[in-house]
Amino acid sequence: MNENEKNVIIQAVLSLCSPKSIILYGAKRGLSTGKLKTANLCIVVDTQDKDGLLKKLYLNVSLDIQVNIKLYTKEEWLKLETDPDSHASWISEKGAVLYESGS
Repeated sequence: MNENEKNVIIQAVLSLCSPKSIILYGAKRGLSTGKLKTANLCIVVDTQDKDGLLKKLYLNVSLDIQVNIKLYTKEEWLKLETDPDSHASWISEKGAVLYESGS
């Protein structure tokens, strides 16, 4: 993922919430154009309304690509990231951190 693509995705998410981290764990490019077509994102956020935030993200992230979002609360992430059988652990191991807040 190039720097411009990364910044566009980060800004789109940051405009809607204050994530602890944004992790890219999958991406697809068009064969003929090489342009990014799909991004799989894991977003870790401190929220009490996970379903509401997920809906808000899907309805309002305005990008020229398809975005698939896996949303974890901070507590879920801390618990599951160390469980070797969890999807969170796989994302943590294989994904690329695009953004991480300082707090």
